[in-house]
Amino acid sequence: MSDKAPPDLTLTDEWDTVRDDRTVKDRVYEIATTLTSPTPVVDIADRADCTKEGARPHLEWFVELGVLEKVADNPALFVRNEAYFAFRRVTELTRKFETAEAIDEAIDAYRDRERDLAAQFDAPSPETVVLSDIDADNIDDVYDTLSTWRAVTRRLRELHEAKLRLESESSPASASPLP
Repeated sequence: MSDKAPPDLTLTDEWDTVRDDRTVKDRVYEIATTLTSPTPVVDIADRADCTKEGARPHLEWFVELGVLEKVADNPALFVRNEAYFAFRRVTELTRKFETAEAIDEAIDAYRDRERDLAAQFDAPSPETVVLSDIDADNIDDVYDTLSTWRAVTRRLRELHEAKLRLESESSPASASPLP
């Protein structure tokens, strides 16, 4: 048996090192991706552990890229651009599946899951569910199931869009140059 002590492996120290090595731009981007409601620069800077002056140029740059939307000027308020993130998710799906046929299989699986969830609530969509009409022992389970249903519905929409994109990219008309 060895008298040597085990190495001190603390994940907190490792995370602190990773966090401290991020640039202001990286930290502002991380916060930008979470902005679901209009948020002032001062709050973003506080969460990104930087000054307003340090955060502002990065926020403006993310607006130019389409990652964020600037919804007010005085005070400057920013919110994530949902269309940008939807576009990225669809792009990732086209890379993942590569063919419309592969996406069809995923669509079928998601459609089956969506039908199962709809049957649990006897409703056509999660938006039509009235929580006060549900007699449940655990309302948290109902919220979780509705959240899952919304995610499945969104993914199904994204899969359809990815399929359309793949089909349009592989169609003969898209391969020929314009006259």
